[in-house]
Amino acid sequence: MTLRRIAIAILIAIAAIAGVVLVFNQQRRARETQTAAAAAPRNGRFIDAGDLRIFVQESGPPDAPAVLLVHGTGTWSEIWRETIDALSADHRVIAVDLPPFGYSDKPAVASAYTREAQARRLIRVIESLQVGVEQAFQPAPGRQVGKPVPHHGKVTIVGHSVGARPVVEVALLAPQLLSKLILVDPALGFQSKRDDAPHFAQNRPSWIQQSLFSTPSLRTAVISAYGTNPMFLRQVFRSFVSNKSAVTQGRLDVIERPMHVRGTTAAYGAWLNVLTTSEDRSLSSDFTNFRRLSMPVAILWGRTDSVTPLWQGERLQQLIPHSQLVILDGVGHIPYIEDPPRFTAALRKLLP
Repeated sequence: MTLRRIAIAILIAIAAIAGVVLVFNQQRRARETQTAAAAAPRNGRFIDAGDLRIFVQESGPPDAPAVLLVHGTGTWSEIWRETIDALSADHRVIAVDLPPFGYSDKPAVASAYTREAQARRLIRVIESLQVGVEQAFQPAPGRQVGKPVPHHGKVTIVGHSVGARPVVEVALLAPQLLSKLILVDPALGFQSKRDDAPHFAQNRPSWIQQSLFSTPSLRTAVISAYGTNPMFLRQVFRSFVSNKSAVTQGRLDVIERPMHVRGTTAAYGAWLNVLTTSEDRSLSSDFTNFRRLSMPVAILWGRTDSVTPLWQGERLQQLIPHSQLVILDGVGHIPYIEDPPRFTAALRKLLP
């Protein structure tokens, strides 16, 4: 093949890629038209978390022991629905949309998504909901207005996957707020080789990662094509679970719903920039700090998890000497949708 033909072939390939990117970008603009305030479920509400608003869903008696649920990548509070319903008979369940996901505000700047920033928002949510504080003007059903509602003092916080990163940061920054820390298949950034000394291994991105995720227009185009594109949603989420039947159309509809909010893709890109290329010097990125966790710690792990393999859970248990590791057979990275009854039964045994 002559150089001229090679050049023509390259130009055709570039034009084809550019055309596909253009189409997906147009689809994104047509899709992301809703405001969060108009689109958010009416059974939830927005909490002022300082620099932005956090969408939360609450269920259960307001004077029951409090449980705060924090989801992982690409999902939102509704992904916990089976868990919320199962626990709310005797717990005050609070599920949050961790920015930029769900209906919470979606800044398009990477600095908004550091572990410290996310942790301080979660702390603000806990304080705003007055967990552990007597509520003089929010009576439980059947109580007189103005009569204080007793609380159980602290919150149990449950963090899944990447959502566990700011959760651990909360535990290190404000241990006085927590009665217990529960981590579900946490993606804390372990090294790739299981036999290496445990350490956070994501502060040295490849040049490809650096180029891709540090360029807003490029990362937005890529995420438009794959990350927030409904065409690929099933494929993406099936890659996270070992029980493929858990990825039902109903769950896909739930996951896709808030992706119609304005600015979703751009905000996802900013979040990914922090996750993949930014240097992380948070307390929870230094694994030696795990020994400082003063509250009871439980670790729930799906045995067939291929995203964060079980050996990471075993290493984490060693790093937190007083922790308890509970292994769930037959499920992968998202056990609370892969086998909700078994996950809830295991979780309930760990709750106050």
